[in-house]
Amino acid sequence: MRRLNSILLLSALSLSPALAADPAPKFLSHPPIRPLPTANARPLADGPKLFVDATKGLDTGDGSESKPWKSLQHAVKKLKAGDTLYLRGGTYYEHVDVKVSGTSDKPITIRSYPKELAIIDGGLREFFETPEKAWEPCPDGAEGEFRSVKTYTDVGSAGEGTNLLGNFGDSMIPLQGYKFLGDLRSSNIYWDVTVKTGPQSNIYCGPGIHHDLTTGRIHVRLAHTKMPYLPAEDNYQGITDPRKIPLILAGHQGGSPLSLQEVRHVRLQDLVVRGSRGPTVEVIGSEGIEFDGLTVYGGSTCFVVKETVGLRVLNTACRGIAAPWTFRGSLKYRAIESRLFSTGGWQPSGQESRDFEFAYSEFTDSVDGVFIGNVKRVRFHHNLLDNVTDDGIFLTAATAYDGVTPGGDIHIYQNRISRCLTSFAFGVGHGRQKVIADGVQTGAGVYIYRNVFDFRRPVWYHQPKSEKEAQEVTSKGRFGGDHGSPAWEPMFIYHNTIIADDVPRYTYGINGFGGAMGKGTKRRIFNNIVLQLDLLPGNVLPPSTTELQTDGNLFWSDKQGKSVQGAGEHFAKFRASKAFTESKDKYPPGWGANDLFADPKFLKFDANWKVNLDLGLQAGSPAIDAGVPIPQEWLDPVRDQDKGKPDIGALPLDAKAWNIGARGRLTMMGEATTQESLPQLPALKFTPRPSVQKIVKSAAIVEGYPAFDVPLIHYTLRRHGVPVESSVRAWLEPKKYENYSLVALNGNLLRAKVTHDKFTPDELKELDAYLKKGGVFVLTLTGRELFQTAEGLKFLAEVTGILPPVRGPGKTVTPAVLAPEHRWVKHLDPKIAETWLPTLSKQPGAPLAKLKG
Repeated sequence: MRRLNSILLLSALSLSPALAADPAPKFLSHPPIRPLPTANARPLADGPKLFVDATKGLDTGDGSESKPWKSLQHAVKKLKAGDTLYLRGGTYYEHVDVKVSGTSDKPITIRSYPKELAIIDGGLREFFETPEKAWEPCPDGAEGEFRSVKTYTDVGSAGEGTNLLGNFGDSMIPLQGYKFLGDLRSSNIYWDVTVKTGPQSNIYCGPGIHHDLTTGRIHVRLAHTKMPYLPAEDNYQGITDPRKIPLILAGHQGGSPLSLQEVRHVRLQDLVVRGSRGPTVEVIGSEGIEFDGLTVYGGSTCFVVKETVGLRVLNTACRGIAAPWTFRGSLKYRAIESRLFSTGGWQPSGQESRDFEFAYSEFTDSVDGVFIGNVKRVRFHHNLLDNVTDDGIFLTAATAYDGVTPGGDIHIYQNRISRCLTSFAFGVGHGRQKVIADGVQTGAGVYIYRNVFDFRRPVWYHQPKSEKEAQEVTSKGRFGGDHGSPAWEPMFIYHNTIIADDVPRYTYGINGFGGAMGKGTKRRIFNNIVLQLDLLPGNVLPPSTTELQTDGNLFWSDKQGKSVQGAGEHFAKFRASKAFTESKDKYPPGWGANDLFADPKFLKFDANWKVNLDLGLQAGSPAIDAGVPIPQEWLDPVRDQDKGKPDIGALPLDAKAWNIGARGRLTMMGEATTQESLPQLPALKFTPRPSVQKIVKSAAIVEGYPAFDVPLIHYTLRRHGVPVESSVRAWLEPKKYENYSLVALNGNLLRAKVTHDKFTPDELKELDAYLKKGGVFVLTLTGRELFQTAEGLKFLAEVTGILPPVRGPGKTVTPAVLAPEHRWVKHLDPKIAETWLPTLSKQPGAPLAKLKG
């Protein structure tokens, strides 16, 4: 009966909007921390209509409303330009690969039927549909531990890492994906682990699951959390028997529940996508893609988008894998370091993404948030970013191998950012930020304006190490920060309102305003309100030689502000300094000449994060008409509402506040509200990728060890639109070369422990035939070992004219610069190349000699 009640409850919440409106639903697990998805009443669209129904459909049908298909994967293969596929309400336990394309005037649409909610679930359905049959008590397990009745050897493996992720089926609260069985069984609640990422000691991180690779069993434990450093409402106190509650569990098997690869002009609307260990939604090499009205429950990420042009995410909720009791370390070190939206790996691909828009959407509950630094032209507006325990919006634009920095021209405006450890993050890490000729390459700049930052609520970052420590969490969010001291992207920061509570260390106003000003970046900071709750705002500015302009900002301290006699006292030291006079070379009035230190007099303010704010300005606020003019070319959506001189802060006097979040469900202050009509946005503008001659055959890269040049070869091929396949530490038989337009070899196959590491005479004949048919074989310096036979050396000399390297006195080969005008070397004198290029007679790895310029 309990199981039946839970299933009925879930159906009410997920499928029936009328029942979902129950004012006081009861949850067997934990009350939801985010709104559960409900059906949308979006009417049927014009044009051809096709239907799929997981409950009543048959794949032998014709896809009509009376004879719908059953399988979503079967249905999407039938779609043509202009079609709309309607999913009747229910759950589709599938991994769907969309490989059909529409056109700009006839897109393909995949959506829920009006007033019904369709769910795409990549998980193991028995744990949701028949939990009473799926679990049994675990012999010799911890108190409350259960294991799966069946063994699972086909869920996909991350080795010794986290192999499963999941959620409570009633509330969609995430389950901890335990890396170590010892953590699942532990009673310890303090961060006293001896090795952050190892099993030497253990900590219980809340209700969760673990897949035992040895036995194939899935283990679950829903024990209560008893963390005295958390508010009572954030501890888990729900049901502990998994046989009495539906769970959503998913592994790697099958890939993403929803994948779009090499498609154009496809729209997805009003769907729920869940049940993934990896990316829940994957978009690769596509163009003109729109997600509108989705709720995506993340695995390692909610979205991964690579090599895509023209992407819009609208009215969409991205929910991460952090539960109310989850700390940063619980995921980063004991499970996985999850993200909400990823735009690819650290290395440049040669087909970087561009023209993205994120609007009226939500990004919540994760270690990391939205990574968009490598995307060209991004508009991120009217969104909620909340409860991110590390990098909120990652902005570093990596430098490609040809010196191009694709990222930048990013506009972040009219958002609410709260409970986020580092709102704007920069880093080197595994990425690339190269020094080229005249300095560090940065992107085209980031514009941050008309946002509200509310850092009053603690971030679940620092977890007490013992009961002897203070039993409270005091970690607070900050505006900006970095990893590894990279160059920060150029930032234009204006008309924001920031409520801060971090410690401003040797900075200007707030951490992230005045720091990291070296390495060729620049920053403009105008007309912002910064209110520090406890300490005084920082009043230390960077050296006057940096590319900074700042003015018209208002600073205040809620606790200590009245002890300071206005701006004159707070900024007196700097304004009396030589640096202030020197700063006029960068900004004629001088840095901060019109800055104020005064109470902004908000309409409603409280330091308690549980109290809602109204950050509009009272009549008589010192922020009114106190800002400095902003260049007209800088975008400002509410410039026309600001009467008279510019008001300081995000919201001008008497201006209408804007809504944010999915379907505009929140005010900019974070309060729930009702939006009479959904926001209407103009069509996303983007330039399609240039048409290129279709390459029938892919290129192949044979990778030995070490293979330093593989990323460069891969990048060059992808830059020209060539598909690439890789053979990593594996032999590619020459008779298969004919399947490829190009074969590139890099690295030593012998060192890579490849048993076949030299061409035989017959294989040399096959290679020769491949070349004579027009094939291309790329051989780098590391890789010539393939020809280290008498026949091979002779073949290499005949085909290329290149003799084997000779060594010894008087036997050198002088190198030359083949592309002297390339930006990486054009400042060097090619006439004396031998002085700065290593000759072949030098020992491998010899350092470069004298540089000119």
